[in-house]
Amino acid sequence: MKQKLLTDIELDVHELKYLMESFSKEPTQTLSELLKRSIERMQGRLDELSQEVDAVEVSSLSSVIIQSPEPVVVEEDEEGDSLIEEEKPVITEEVPVVEEEPVIEKKEEPKSAVLGESIKLAAGLRHSISLNDSFRFSRELFKGDTELMNRVVEQISVMSSYKTAVAFLSSKIEIDEEKEAVVDFLELLKKYFNQSA
Repeated sequence: MKQKLLTDIELDVHELKYLMESFSKEPTQTLSELLKRSIERMQGRLDELSQEVDAVEVSSLSSVIIQSPEPVVVEEDEEGDSLIEEEKPVITEEVPVVEEEPVIEKKEEPKSAVLGESIKLAAGLRHSISLNDSFRFSRELFKGDTELMNRVVEQISVMSSYKTAVAFLSSKIEIDEEKEAVVDFLELLKKYFNQSA
């Protein structure tokens, strides 16, 4: 469970960097809302991870015990008295014993061909497109113009229906349903609008 949370947090960080980069270039209300949602989602995961860390029982707290210092005798003076150089404290440390959770292996769900199968409403359309798909769509649909793709996706994400989105998309790119990237992008839009309905 902790590893999955850490992986999700790592992905959130990459997503947040990408959104901040886009937002710093062209700040919009939609990007602002996406940033806030992304931050809230990441904060929730961090809180969950913190609770898991707190839940691990520590059988012994670490502590440092300082015992009374022992004088260090360096030499004796002419009259036989001891000269003390310095007093050094003796420090002992107890090491905490942490009980580990039993590892429960989970079966991994099969990964789908089109990433974005599990579109989260709160995250919006932009978050449903994986990094790989983002590069592929930019290259194959938008002729390498990432900024155009981001603007189109942002505008589509606030539209009310799949039909409207496809009409808008066809005004921006050539929709050739024989191209696999076009079919995947349209499938992503169908899933997005079916879930938001």
